[in-house]
Amino acid sequence: MSADSACRDCGASASGNFCSSCGADLRESALGFLGRTAAPARRSFPVVYLKMLRAPVRQTVGLAEDPSYRGHISFALAGIALYCLLFVPIVMSVIVPPNGSVHVSESMQTLMKVLSQVGIYVGMAITFGLAYGLFRYFSGARRSFAAYFKLYCLAMGFAAPIYGVYEFVVRGMLGGIGISTFGGPMTEADWMAPSAITSLVLAVSLWAYFVAIHRRFWDMPVWKATALYLVASFVSNPVGFWLMWYVGYYSAKGLTAAGIVTI
Repeated sequence: MSADSACRDCGASASGNFCSSCGADLRESALGFLGRTAAPARRSFPVVYLKMLRAPVRQTVGLAEDPSYRGHISFALAGIALYCLLFVPIVMSVIVPPNGSVHVSESMQTLMKVLSQVGIYVGMAITFGLAYGLFRYFSGARRSFAAYFKLYCLAMGFAAPIYGVYEFVVRGMLGGIGISTFGGPMTEADWMAPSAITSLVLAVSLWAYFVAIHRRFWDMPVWKATALYLVASFVSNPVGFWLMWYVGYYSAKGLTAAGIVTI
């Protein structure tokens, strides 16, 4: 292959026998088609995910900065799909208590469950926007919106399955205290439970992962990245809560008036 050729798999400039970007076989031989055939597998969700597991922070930022990798949106959607498959049924079962203590119609319960899931993604979007604005303003590295979106997609695709699997096992199978339980009332005994301690460790670890990729991506000290992401995370909570409160209130009011939802 000539020096100015491009890799058929990823489009990067390549020379020699193998692409330095994606590892594709560049040799024009009877077996050359194997490199092209294996390219989708090398960029598939399981392969990329296992690669990220070996070094989460370095691989996340590395893929975000790799111009040949364009599967960040599909990677995020696959990770979120796994999260929904494992965790959403658990959330749906606890939004409205099954013991009859909350007297609302089935249609209203459905609306509440749908809005609870919408609220999760609205909160993610608010955190994303606030974090980009803060890091862009306080960092010397002028990263584009598209580059940060790619980083955030990779991070969500990586973290969502971990969260979903953990909650499915701890809350769904073992009946313990998961990360999502922290948002509700908990007794002192609940906080001392082994599952609560494990959940707290995992929650802090996932939060530290997001801080670490921001520190590396935006090229800033740890303390600064921690402070900025802390602000973005905590500000997004009340903003998302009140936004979804108004959305829920007016949605319920409008649908009730239209006869679609009953109280």
